[in-house]
Amino acid sequence: MSRLISCIIVDDDETSRFILTNLVKKNGSLNLVKACSNAIEARETIERTDIELMLLDIEMPYENGVDMLEKLEVKPNVIFITSQTKHAIKAFEFDAIDYIVKPVDLERLTSAVDKAKRRIFGTPNPDAILEKEDEFILIKKNRETQKVPYRNIGYIEGSSSYITYCTTEGKITTTGILKQIEETLDPAVFVRVHRSYIVNLRKINKITSQEVVIRNSTIPLSRKYKKDVKEKFDELNKTKHENSVN
Repeated sequence: MSRLISCIIVDDDETSRFILTNLVKKNGSLNLVKACSNAIEARETIERTDIELMLLDIEMPYENGVDMLEKLEVKPNVIFITSQTKHAIKAFEFDAIDYIVKPVDLERLTSAVDKAKRRIFGTPNPDAILEKEDEFILIKKNRETQKVPYRNIGYIEGSSSYITYCTTEGKITTTGILKQIEETLDPAVFVRVHRSYIVNLRKINKITSQEVVIRNSTIPLSRKYKKDVKEKFDELNKTKHENSVN
């Protein structure tokens, strides 16, 4: 079974947010992180959480959906949901997955989400082949231990004596030393890219000469680790391709 897709709703109309929230819960393929009432709230959520899909209204006061998208450095996948048809051409300039005109029903939303699943997971989903249910890390915080699957972790940041895990559910900060955490992780999945960062190879969208991009986060890539990171990333993609064609 495929994992849930992390998503947000962005719509200034309270009734529309309520309807969409219920439809998302009925769909069964989405994990609704937040229903946002404006672009500012949405942008803040995207910056602190790994959002894969955005159900976005265009006509909003102060800052509309198109303007918000233009300002985002790394954009989640988008399904536009709006009462207007006049923005359709502009919407697809952002490579939108779909464009739904209100009122929205479950059948129409399901059709759009199926398109999102094909884009995010592929057909078949190579990550589902590579990921195992027993891959997880135990995070201790406030006298509690939390079990977090590898597939939910985008990257891990170390600062002084603190560790921050960036996950699909948000950020988890606890005490610790990055090197010690690194020693407990599977080196085939997690790789050091900087003295302050470890990333999940499976979550990398792009590697440049100085950065690694994971969804909405840009992480510095040190010269010291560049060769190793690129080799492992290329090997992972080669494995994905072989699995997808077999």
